[in-house]
Amino acid sequence: MELTPLDIRNQTFHTKRFGGFDPEEVKAFLETAAKAFEESGRNRTELTERLKIAEERVNYYKQIEKTIQDAAVTMQRTMEEIKRNAEKEGELIVAEAKTRAQHEVENTKREAEDLRSEIEQLKQLRTNYFIRIRAMIKSQSDLLAAMEKEQAPEFPE
Repeated sequence: MELTPLDIRNQTFHTKRFGGFDPEEVKAFLETAAKAFEESGRNRTELTERLKIAEERVNYYKQIEKTIQDAAVTMQRTMEEIKRNAEKEGELIVAEAKTRAQHEVENTKREAEDLRSEIEQLKQLRTNYFIRIRAMIKSQSDLLAAMEKEQAPEFPE
């Protein structure tokens, strides 16, 4: 039985001959109130634990997201640094000899294309991680909703 503060405030007891209340009624009401508060305490403890677990999961996913973002920034900087180094190297090679320079430029272009391809693969991998994380979060949300639905008291219609 769910007991509300209004129920407690509005509770009345039958009076006895000498102006007191019926002890059995009072005892029964106190027992009902105690059970209601025990149930509320259990529900609160359970919800607090579930909230803690959900917060831990969110923090875990935020850490993963930050790691992925940091990796993306690092990849971008590395790509820019490699590109700058390749251009400087190409200029030096051109100054040394035209034939050798042409050969080195072709190698550099091939490496740059490989790096671009690898970066595209990493970008796709990052996108896939985001998709999987979103799906996992949605799945967890659906699971929580289902669990809450199972916990909801059923009332006859």
